[in-house]
Amino acid sequence: MKFFFDKQLKSFGSFILHCFIFLSSFSLFALPIDLSKNWNVTNHWIVKDLPSAPDWIRLDTLPLKNVSDKLSFDENKLRYVTLHKTFLISGKDIQETEADAFSLHVPYISNVFEIYLNGERINASGKIENGRIVRSGYRRHIIIPIDRNLIRVGQNEIRILVAAEPGEELDVYLLFNDIPAKIDLASENQKINEEYLTYMLLFLYFFVGVYHGLFYLKRRNEEYNLYYALFAIGLSVYMVFRSQAIYLLELDPYLQSRLEYFVVFFTPIWLPLFADHFFRGKVSRISKYYLYFVIVIAIVQFFVSRSLSIKILLSWQISVLIFALYTVYIMAAAVVAKNKDAYRMFIGFAVLMITGTWDVLGATGLLPIQNLNLLRFGFLTFVLGIAVVLANRFLRVHRQVEVLNATLEKKVEERTKELQNTLSRVQELKTQQDGDYFLTSLLLDPISGTNGESDLLNIQSYTKQKKEFEFRGKKREIGGDIIISDVIFLQGKSYTVFVNGDAMGKSIQGAGGALVLGVVFLSVIKRTQSKEEYRNKSPERWLKECFVELQSIFESFDGSMLISVVLGLVEEETGLLYYVNAEHPWTVLYRDGVAGFIENELELRKIGTKGMEGDIRVRIFSLEKEDVLFVGSDGRDDIVLGSDLNGNRHINEDETQFLRRVEESKGDLKGLLEELSRFGELSDDLTLMRIEWKGEAKRLSRKESFEIAEGEIFPDSEYRRLLDSGNVSSAWEHIRALLDRPSLGKEIQVYLLREAGRVSLLSKNFAYAAETLESVLPYFPTDNEILLQLSFAYRKLKNYEKAINLSERVRSRDPKHFRNLVHLVECYKNIGQLERAKKLFSKLAGLAPEHPQTLKWKEILFG
Repeated sequence: MKFFFDKQLKSFGSFILHCFIFLSSFSLFALPIDLSKNWNVTNHWIVKDLPSAPDWIRLDTLPLKNVSDKLSFDENKLRYVTLHKTFLISGKDIQETEADAFSLHVPYISNVFEIYLNGERINASGKIENGRIVRSGYRRHIIIPIDRNLIRVGQNEIRILVAAEPGEELDVYLLFNDIPAKIDLASENQKINEEYLTYMLLFLYFFVGVYHGLFYLKRRNEEYNLYYALFAIGLSVYMVFRSQAIYLLELDPYLQSRLEYFVVFFTPIWLPLFADHFFRGKVSRISKYYLYFVIVIAIVQFFVSRSLSIKILLSWQISVLIFALYTVYIMAAAVVAKNKDAYRMFIGFAVLMITGTWDVLGATGLLPIQNLNLLRFGFLTFVLGIAVVLANRFLRVHRQVEVLNATLEKKVEERTKELQNTLSRVQELKTQQDGDYFLTSLLLDPISGTNGESDLLNIQSYTKQKKEFEFRGKKREIGGDIIISDVIFLQGKSYTVFVNGDAMGKSIQGAGGALVLGVVFLSVIKRTQSKEEYRNKSPERWLKECFVELQSIFESFDGSMLISVVLGLVEEETGLLYYVNAEHPWTVLYRDGVAGFIENELELRKIGTKGMEGDIRVRIFSLEKEDVLFVGSDGRDDIVLGSDLNGNRHINEDETQFLRRVEESKGDLKGLLEELSRFGELSDDLTLMRIEWKGEAKRLSRKESFEIAEGEIFPDSEYRRLLDSGNVSSAWEHIRALLDRPSLGKEIQVYLLREAGRVSLLSKNFAYAAETLESVLPYFPTDNEILLQLSFAYRKLKNYEKAINLSERVRSRDPKHFRNLVHLVECYKNIGQLERAKKLFSKLAGLAPEHPQTLKWKEILFG
């Protein structure tokens, strides 16, 4: 047995010896020659000298950054490094390149560099002037053809001189795309530039991006197609920058890197936007903020130094890792929600994130791994995952279409039946609504309109409601505008009472307001026509009480029903107009061919407005023969003049345009309507009331002096002297003598009687004063002073009822008349109505708290 083992051992040793002899016949230095190990490094540029300690440091394996911490450099100055290495070339290696050539491959150098072989410079990139880099030179996959005459059999040396600015990368890579530094046949190194797979993937990604971009243009609501298209196209552009083909453009390396950073910054951001919109239907605020961050750094890096741009790149790479996790979270949430598309997409995305994370970690150096450029393969997997997702979605839609086609006729019949039922229901509701409209319009018909006839007043009206409807073949209108007029008697005189209202709201709501106004107003008219106590009221008091009653009714609706009105009385014999305007369009007077407003300010808010404060003022206006009044709702002003290019209506905002239409129509109602229709189109309900007075006025205007006879003026100097001296009785006798003249005209007699009444008050002849002032009052119906003097006379005669009625008329016309308020307080105090007196005193105190009369009555009423 021992002999057997000895024999076998001798046979094995003989075999090993023969193998060694066979292998020794081949060169130990066969191509390719590995240049990744055994370098010497120093922090200077040295072209000729050989390495010697201590200036040189041993670098066992590239990259250069492995020993960068052992090199010392001056701060704020250019950093220089020389790498030196020797290698052996055999004669057989030289023979093998006779049909080819030697070629040097360096994976990546940053920044400016020069490469020397056996003392001869064979390549350089970048430029340095005055200790500064004026042109960068960093480049990847540096392939340099080597002249055969530079190669020596035996030992050769290679030097790589590198320079970089402080803070920027200073390095010579070991690998790039898994290809090391080496010397090889030129034909072998040239294969590095071919990159067929890269170009195939590049074209695929670009095609996918364009496809999804076109898909988005057709279906704008699917924004995730846009984000996916931007991601795919961005990645294809980025791959162009990472390929060797980019160097054919001969761009400045620094500009090329900035453009590359710009593209790479914007490429990943579209993935979280895509995931947000694909799974959630909208872009989250986090993704938007990250997009803004990317926009800022992508622009800023164009304007900073190379070293700072590298720091910006590092911060972006960290942010990408964070948002990769955010995107994973979105997909994971969709997977948890059992979204079928999320399962397939998550697998592809996971591969994409793993490869992308590997490349980022390798590029940043956070882990000791090499950037193998695996992302292009990861994205290919992701694209396939998306393709599967879209294919499944298409199949689902296709199956749905097939089901719809199979049941289309049945579904159409069902849908048609549903539509018919819905239409029938809508028609039924429409009929019910029109019925409500019809019944409401029937209620309004007997209420609105003009009633009563008069020889001295001609009243015409026009009503056009915007809402038109048809019920059981009958066409009707409904709205919130209303006109009512009638004839009543007050204190033995005939008055035409009228109201024009415009209720808030459209259709049924407005009609409800108009109905309430009409019912309440007609009830007041009917009470006046049937009860003597109402007929004994003055026109001012009647109008004021009517307004207060309307306000109390509408105020109970708590602001949900407001109405603007013009409420008025016209004394038929004298043409005197009493009226109030509550936020209604102003009343128009047409006289002698000219139209104008008789109001110039807003005093009252709409009826129904809560908290309406202040006394109601009754306005008075004297009509002359053939004067025409126009009262109307705001439909007269809200005329549609046309529309702009966008279809927006242009509505008239100039209220004076209505005055022009009145003048153009010469005060005729029918002509006015024609002019309004020519001016534009109605946009609201419209009511118009035309009031023409045909009587003769017996009114006189107040005069300070007048001519009694030719050359004789009253008051003369003698009369003035008597009054100034306080000789009232002689002044009164002077007037009596003038009144006894038989040649005096009627008008002069009225003026003299007016003055006689005033002087009678001064002489305390109150009975004569009352009689005289009563006789001249019809000639001065708007003169508040005569009413006040007459009221004062009746108070002195202790006829407090007449005194109060006359004084209240003055207060209705002028609520802030101080002397009238003092007089009225005294009247109520004299008849024992202290509460009423105190209430009026509060208004007196509000006007003039320090006036002697105010202080006097304060002492009397309150002690």
